[in-house]
Amino acid sequence: MATYLQLCRQAPRNSGIRVRRRSGSVTLEFLLVLPILLIVLLAVVEFGMFFTNIQQVALASRVGAEAASQTNLSTATNPNDIPDVIVEAINHQLATSGISPCAIILEHNVPDSTTTTENKETYTTPPCACTAPTIPAFPKPPATYARLSVRITICVPMTELAPNCLAIFGFNLTGRCAKCSTTFRYEG
Repeated sequence: MATYLQLCRQAPRNSGIRVRRRSGSVTLEFLLVLPILLIVLLAVVEFGMFFTNIQQVALASRVGAEAASQTNLSTATNPNDIPDVIVEAINHQLATSGISPCAIILEHNVPDSTTTTENKETYTTPPCACTAPTIPAFPKPPATYARLSVRITICVPMTELAPNCLAIFGFNLTGRCAKCSTTFRYEG
């Protein structure tokens, strides 16, 4: 007479269901899915680092715009140079993340002794093919109510913001540039 445990153990063996070996098909499925998983993993790492660092560039443009709004821009000695206070504020903010800008563009409509039109000043190290984004032009300040403003645009090479992990798959960051722009009211 068989016990209950012996009957339970024997049931799967005697049920007529054969167990197939799937070791070859599992390996084949793994080899087919592995490149896709690798691409997704590298994309998550690259875009995660990019979005983290682009937030630092956006913060640096806000810090630079705030410094520019509080700097006296009407008495600049050389109208094509950005005051050192603004460049140092931006570089200090970016240095916390190990990012170095390739161009800083300062635009303002602060009247000085030579002109009352929009002024554009650029700080570039090393040479960088970066232009300010197409944003509506500054309004000329009316005589009764002066709405003076400053705009800082920071350009950073994409390879400074994220590793170039997906270059082997055709998504290359080399030669591309990220831009962040911030406009503040001039308080100077």
